[in-house]
Amino acid sequence: MTTYSECPTVFVDAETLMSCGLLETLKFSVLELQEHLDTYNAKREAAEQWLKDCKRTFGTDDGIHGASTDAQELELCRRLYKLHFQLLLLFQAYCKLISQVNVVKKEAEVINMSEELAQLEACLKEAAAYSSIEDTDIPEASQSSTETAIHSLIETLRNKEFFSAIAQVKAFRCIWPNDIFGDSEEDPIQTLLRIFFRHQTLGQTGSFAMVGSKQDTSEASSKLMELNLEIRGSLHVVQSYQLLAKHTAMSNLSTGF
Repeated sequence: MTTYSECPTVFVDAETLMSCGLLETLKFSVLELQEHLDTYNAKREAAEQWLKDCKRTFGTDDGIHGASTDAQELELCRRLYKLHFQLLLLFQAYCKLISQVNVVKKEAEVINMSEELAQLEACLKEAAAYSSIEDTDIPEASQSSTETAIHSLIETLRNKEFFSAIAQVKAFRCIWPNDIFGDSEEDPIQTLLRIFFRHQTLGQTGSFAMVGSKQDTSEASSKLMELNLEIRGSLHVVQSYQLLAKHTAMSNLSTGF
């Protein structure tokens, strides 16, 4: 699951968002995703609480594995299975949301800038990983207004001076806090991508970009489904075994053995 933990970032202008019907579609998908997330969190809390109760019981166990202990273990397995099943539903809702967004780039009137921004992101990440910004000088001329600052950033990116672009964003945040350059907690790379996309699409509509994880989520969804079926099958086996053991014990009591 950690392979798919990075959610993609979507860049799209307001008119395209409305004209493609994406806004209305996403409203329902996000509500569905939120519902599955709330249910998952509730089931996780319930499973964690039951696990704590089991630990307290098993911690005072005198070595005799009684029926009550077996029942607790079985109930824990049931809760963990339900939690895993809810995780599957949550991930499927996420995949549905991503696929609905992906449909937009196939529209004839849409300009797909995904590859361009993906390459820019890769270059910025490489610069951020192998550089330090402490000794970078920021031109004073670029600090006179937000307009000149943005122009400086765009020129820096076009010149492939990615290290300098990251440094400038951080410096501009100190001059214009909580403005177009974001705040100190925001990833400067995401800020640069947003500014670049906005500048490139200025005065035009129909632009779209999805940047981030390119993993095929269908494989992960299939593996989650397979694992869920295996867990359910194992749970059924344990339940059948316990029912058989209980029936055998009752038969022995009735026959006097």
